[in-house]
Amino acid sequence: MTRDREERAQKLEESLTSTWDAKVVEYDKERFPFHEWIRERINLMGWPVEDLRELHTVIPTEQVYKVSKQLCADTNLPEFRKMVHEFIRHEVAPKGKLDWPIAVQRFFNVRIMLPNKPQSIFPFHTGLLYGHGPASRSLWMPLTDVSADEDISASMQIIDIHKSREMIQHALEQKMSVDEMSEYFSKESWQCKAGPGSMVFFTQENIHGNFVNHTGKTRVSIDFRLGEGQFGDMLARKIPGGYFQPIPETLEEEEAFVPTDKNKFDNGRSNVLYLNNATAMTDGWPVHLQRYSVYEYCNKIGLNYEFELFELEDMHYMPTLQYIMDNLKCNCVLYSVFALPEDKEFRTRILDSCLENGTVMHFTNEDMAITNEADRDRVEALLDFAKFGQ
Repeated sequence: MTRDREERAQKLEESLTSTWDAKVVEYDKERFPFHEWIRERINLMGWPVEDLRELHTVIPTEQVYKVSKQLCADTNLPEFRKMVHEFIRHEVAPKGKLDWPIAVQRFFNVRIMLPNKPQSIFPFHTGLLYGHGPASRSLWMPLTDVSADEDISASMQIIDIHKSREMIQHALEQKMSVDEMSEYFSKESWQCKAGPGSMVFFTQENIHGNFVNHTGKTRVSIDFRLGEGQFGDMLARKIPGGYFQPIPETLEEEEAFVPTDKNKFDNGRSNVLYLNNATAMTDGWPVHLQRYSVYEYCNKIGLNYEFELFELEDMHYMPTLQYIMDNLKCNCVLYSVFALPEDKEFRTRILDSCLENGTVMHFTNEDMAITNEADRDRVEALLDFAKFGQ
């Protein structure tokens, strides 16, 4: 481990074992009324829910999962993202002692826990066991009040980080089943007493989970994750761009956003699909999954394509990509920004060629495209956040 990485790891450890170790933190619910926003979205779906705790009396059980998935999709709506970005700037970053740049999960999880539904319970787990990196921070925000002792079965249960590390190691050594782990972990867990106006900061190492809800009331909650650029290479499989989206540090910066010029998508040039296993990030990405992603993206935006090219294995100087940009002068559809050259000087030349030729580069995993200098800056910021090529 390099000296820089050792120092960053120590800084991260100090944060995780203090500010982010299963702490309940208050926020201004009048300025950030997440509970009301979610309720209004449910009403717009045609379900006249007045109190989220009574949701189970209004929405048929077989429709609840569909409603929750639509709510998850709705968390990517512009008005919600603007509120979230302000929430992170004014509440989460200062109270969580986070440093900019910061990236936030693109689509939030909206969870609806109906009463007396054991099949819907998440077993106790940690984020690390789901592929999240140690530098990812989690926020759990109940949108219904679960702060009373009698609400224990509806609240999230959690264990402090030091005890969690010890217990996970023991569970691994004993090869515990899901039922065995649930019983073992539940004995050490405690109730997160929170409601609208409070959130729980926790890490990817805190064991957490739920009991069967026996309160007779529905629990609704939001949870999402954040990452800091200083630890952008410690996010494991949940990499920036596809999972995390960097956000502007100020509202002024956000309002000065220059959008992608989608009119340039239809520029009379051929569109070529480009598949790549030539960078450190793309090396393990199966080509057939890349292909599914680019097909889906093209169908979604109505982009016609004529042919497909592969990058040559072990040729990290990417002769195929150079050929597309310099000789064919086609628009190029890549699976990810991480399929671009790792060397910044070489990458600059490729992107210069793209813009000078009036062609477009699409990145399907991140749902981004380069049509202007502002687009290029956003791509470079994302690569820098992930410490790509470093």
